[in-house]
Amino acid sequence: MKLRYIWFIVLVVLFSCSNKKHYDDNQSDNQVEHVNLKYAKGFRIDLLDNYKLITVINPWSGANNIEYQYLLIDKDEELPDFAKEFTVIRTPIEKVVCLSTTHVAFIDVLNKTESIVGVSGTDYINNKKVRKNIENKQVFDVGFDSNLNYELIVGINPDLVITYGVGGEIAGYNQRLKDLGINAVMNAEYLEDHPLGKLEWIKFIAAFYNMEDEADIYFDAIEKEYNVLLDIVKGVNNKPKVLIGLPYKDSWYVPGGKSFLAKMVEDAGGEYIWKENDSRESQPFNTESIFVKATEAEIWIHTGNVHSKNDILKVDERFENFKPFNESLIFNNNLRMNQFGGNDYWETGLVLPNIVLKDMIKIFHPDLLKNHQLVYYKQIN
Repeated sequence: MKLRYIWFIVLVVLFSCSNKKHYDDNQSDNQVEHVNLKYAKGFRIDLLDNYKLITVINPWSGANNIEYQYLLIDKDEELPDFAKEFTVIRTPIEKVVCLSTTHVAFIDVLNKTESIVGVSGTDYINNKKVRKNIENKQVFDVGFDSNLNYELIVGINPDLVITYGVGGEIAGYNQRLKDLGINAVMNAEYLEDHPLGKLEWIKFIAAFYNMEDEADIYFDAIEKEYNVLLDIVKGVNNKPKVLIGLPYKDSWYVPGGKSFLAKMVEDAGGEYIWKENDSRESQPFNTESIFVKATEAEIWIHTGNVHSKNDILKVDERFENFKPFNESLIFNNNLRMNQFGGNDYWETGLVLPNIVLKDMIKIFHPDLLKNHQLVYYKQIN
């Protein structure tokens, strides 16, 4: 099994490189325009005449030198000769399956929510329009990972399935969809280390709807407000030390110092106590090994599924000695939950990083945004 997987990855890389060469050969006499991306590192878009070539780069954790390319061509355009060497997706798409709640949020911003016909885990969805369509049997739960319901997806017959994966096995799932005649593209926004880098994947999603202008307008507006908030925080001297997370069993998954969450803490005027860690990803540590450093914290955020201090003590009674616990400076990102346990922070929070930043500033420096009411966070008492 390992040998077959390695060969599959090698073929993907070679295929991607081969595709790019043929595309470049066909367009050598023309000027290719590159979409300007300010923060996102995981994809690029090349434009030429009526074609869009999207390249997704290293789309899962630990991927190295892996690229996937998709050629987007309007439905009323003839296919160019080189198209047969690519995964071709006709635009604008009309029916889409989303395997992450973040995909739903992107599409909703573009006002194309009605195009969603399938999701991965209906309970996790907060969007009211999609929830209504779930109840009306117009949006279906297609499963996830190795439990994807391929028969259902084929029956829905979407123009596109937007996938994501934390490991290389996602390549196999996408290939199976392709073998069944279903186009699938990888969305890797979760790997971005800047909040605006995550948001910038709206330009990726918009390309499939031919709505690039709308995506640019939305992104620019959010970026502008985000930067205004940075100016408000600029110059604060009293940066509270911030603890993130809660142990699960014997492990505490600590976000890396280069992660988007660490960046959010920094931008909000906080000091992440593991800021010296140079990883972009969360890493598991033995709970005992981090208890001493964790006691330095003044504010505690993102405490999992807890809703009260008693819930925290059920995890470990020693937390009663933490300063944030004694001073009730614990804030969890689970204020907006639906009746099934779906957390809207992981849906609209992605496309509203300005609001998440406002929440964090309010938590770290209450006097800077006196009139702001928390949207995604709630104080744990």
